[in-house]
Amino acid sequence: MNINATKKGLIAGCLIIACNIFFFYSLKQASNPFQFVVYILFVAAILWSIISFSKTATAESKLKDYFSQGFKTFIVITLLLVVYSFIFYKLHPEIIEQHARANSELFRPLHTHTEAEIAENEKQYKSVFIPLELSGQTFSLLLSGSIVTLLSSVIIMQLKKK
Repeated sequence: MNINATKKGLIAGCLIIACNIFFFYSLKQASNPFQFVVYILFVAAILWSIISFSKTATAESKLKDYFSQGFKTFIVITLLLVVYSFIFYKLHPEIIEQHARANSELFRPLHTHTEAEIAENEKQYKSVFIPLELSGQTFSLLLSGSIVTLLSSVIIMQLKKK
């Protein structure tokens, strides 16, 4: 059965989401001490796509062809994870509250802001939390996916030449 790179991204993305859900509900906390499992799955999916492609690649295949396979995989994973994160934060506003309170507590010991300013800052923090989290997550996934894809493409191409 031949699974294309996009479907591999879909499979891996769903598996990563399942892991995130499992870790959240089993550990009862938003910060995941097993985050490395998610990164391993992310890298493994990219490698799976590139290695699969290398088995059918011809001598004329170029770096862009290898990179394209990894890109198709990590872009689907990124999309799924960003959508999942948006839904997750909407379903769990207590996490946003917790972060906003923690942020406010950073200002109290300084005695440089009034309680009204701290309350206003907390309100503003809540309003920008999801966009900031999603943009940071998107950027980090795209950057790490690009780096992993580029490095693994170059390495696999070199190994194939030998």
